[in-house]
Amino acid sequence: MKESHENAYAVYLLTDELLHIVYKRVPYIDLKAAQVIVKDRMMLQKGKEMPVLCDIRQVRKVDKPARDYFALEGSLWIRALAFLVDPPVTDVISSIYLGTHAQKVPTKSFIKKTEALRFLQYQESP
Repeated sequence: MKESHENAYAVYLLTDELLHIVYKRVPYIDLKAAQVIVKDRMMLQKGKEMPVLCDIRQVRKVDKPARDYFALEGSLWIRALAFLVDPPVTDVISSIYLGTHAQKVPTKSFIKKTEALRFLQYQESP
């Protein structure tokens, strides 16, 4: 099964094993944007827990209410989370997120997509 979706903030690519979210270049992600992003992700997942690869290389700013929302409500149905970053900007954004929120799921940032996919594959449940 392959499925895709797009909104003003991201493009979603869903397979049986992985959800890949590619964030668009927008001025910033606020709480309203975060709620749309999570709602659309959950709509695609249909209750299925799975690993998620978030390509945030185009993101420039995520405000605190949005980060808080992603960390709590936004972590539902995520088995493992990998951020694909492009230092220094998105590396800083992911570091702030990882450093200020207790992670309920295994979460890590990567510069190389192959390493991110390897991490997510390793986190698969038995």
